[in-house]
Amino acid sequence: MARKRGVTIRTKKYERFRGVDFSTDPALVDDARSPWAPNMIADMGGMPEKRPGWRTLKTFEGRINGIFGAEFGGVKHLLVHAGTKLLRWYEDDTASAELATGLPDERSMAVYMGDCLWLFTGTKLLRYDGAACVKAEDAAYVPMTVISSDPSGGGQSYEAINMLTGKQKVGFLADGTSTVYHLPYQNLDSVDAVKVNGTELATGYAADLAAGTVTFTTAPAAPAVGSEDNVFITFTRNVPGYADRVNKCTSAIVWGASGSSDRIIATGNPEHPNKDFICGFADGTYWPDTGYAVVGTSETRIMGYRRLGSSLAVVKEDNGQDSSVFLRTGYLGTNGATDFFVKPCLAGAGAVTRFGFGNIGDEQLILTGSGVFALTTNSLTAERVAQNRSLRVDPRLLREDLTDAVTCSWNGCYLVFVNGRVYGLDGRQAKSYPNRNDTAFLYECFYWEHVPARCVLRLPDAGEESLYFGTADGHVCKFNTDIETVSRYNDDGEAIPAIWATKADDDGDPMVLKTLLKKGNAVTIKPYPRSSAKILFRTEKEPEPWQVAEDTMDIFTWEEIDFSRISFNANDAPQEIPFRRKVKNYKRLQILIKNDVLNEGFGVFGIVKHYVTGNFAKR
Repeated sequence: MARKRGVTIRTKKYERFRGVDFSTDPALVDDARSPWAPNMIADMGGMPEKRPGWRTLKTFEGRINGIFGAEFGGVKHLLVHAGTKLLRWYEDDTASAELATGLPDERSMAVYMGDCLWLFTGTKLLRYDGAACVKAEDAAYVPMTVISSDPSGGGQSYEAINMLTGKQKVGFLADGTSTVYHLPYQNLDSVDAVKVNGTELATGYAADLAAGTVTFTTAPAAPAVGSEDNVFITFTRNVPGYADRVNKCTSAIVWGASGSSDRIIATGNPEHPNKDFICGFADGTYWPDTGYAVVGTSETRIMGYRRLGSSLAVVKEDNGQDSSVFLRTGYLGTNGATDFFVKPCLAGAGAVTRFGFGNIGDEQLILTGSGVFALTTNSLTAERVAQNRSLRVDPRLLREDLTDAVTCSWNGCYLVFVNGRVYGLDGRQAKSYPNRNDTAFLYECFYWEHVPARCVLRLPDAGEESLYFGTADGHVCKFNTDIETVSRYNDDGEAIPAIWATKADDDGDPMVLKTLLKKGNAVTIKPYPRSSAKILFRTEKEPEPWQVAEDTMDIFTWEEIDFSRISFNANDAPQEIPFRRKVKNYKRLQILIKNDVLNEGFGVFGIVKHYVTGNFAKR
């Protein structure tokens, strides 16, 4: 506070910025937050700066339903589900190879296990091993369902039927006299292979499919030593609908007992909304018909999964009555098999989309109809609870159709993409605790526009995290985080309009009129080789902001030289843009700092204003 000719000059600084706050009136947000800051994100120091832009890498025919990445032989592969086709494409190559056709024109999902990508399309489960893509049922594991069987039948159950195939094997112990061997079922589809003492026979037997028998011309000899099976018969008996139980799944996760990653758990079959299916140990071509669970009622679908330590959270829709989160645990049984158990965990955190899951650090997040919720533990009772983490963007977020949303964890943030907009939770900034007597906290948030993502992919790359997305009109795009120059600041060649707005500030007293002085006011902006800023004001008297100042703030570098606006300023320290405009008799003043120029960086470090107070407002 200063004095001039008997008048007290007051100072207001806006600094130590945080994020956006849409949860309250623009006049009531905290000084450090903004009621309107499109296309801004915090830098590593927490200060707001323009987000990186994105560029189209390749255009495909049909809408992009999924982008999947994995490394095979040290080479990163990108798989694109475009329209009804699956294609392999390398980012630095213009060509693409068709891997599969006839896929549904809907969003798909993939998981990585056992050196393969497993793609869940809703009609067929596909396996990609880095070279070829096949239907999992075409490479399905054939289980040995019965062992130690007598020729007359019986025996010991060994492996469960594989739902992906009707094929199974039976092991017999020959007695040297019997010629008729009875399989476990009648009305078979086919007998596919007969092996006696290690030799596969092409002749010398006849199959009766209706009776379920194989009759040998000559009785197979009993084993010379021991009592191990020496006759193996492979046959096919298809069970209607079995393969579709898995093929029609649309959502999956890799998990296992004690938190391992040796099994795929899949769900999303519309005919079995509250069931999920578990594959065999480290084998996505083997889905035992005993490996399933019924989770809650059939009135609500299973939407997805989240890891919680060594357990797995099974997340369903929320119907306002039943449990929406169940907890799965796995144990190694006495017989050497793994047993899985599911129990209700909590209600009220039901997911709205199967693409709405992510994490910040070890905190698991779910996109619900009430915002982004974390699955956490009550510090007093040790019980699982769900806590809202997105309160500051919820008023806008919850106006979106979240059933079309897709989320992604990226660079310590959780991003919600919906209708061309992005709502971000920033896990890199300090958390805030609205209730000092509670352990519940909120993340700082940010908000972007003009990001038409239909599906997203986060791909680790040499210590960095690349972010790709696909659009409804066939574009595969990538955020420009791999570009170091200011050419990163454009969206496919278009300028990114970025704004940081202060609150509509009454400076502590809405009934005292204020006058902004012509001198002593400035914005401190972040240094870039190319940058500029427009400064706008809005008071309670004007419905729209009006511009009061504009300036360029370039730093000379040979890499970014532009002869149309060449600057010999080599100082890379923050710089001020003063705004020399007097504003009389306002109750509230909002300051907006804007950059909408192509290929320019932009960031705000602080704002300072000087004003004097006057008479009381009349109304």
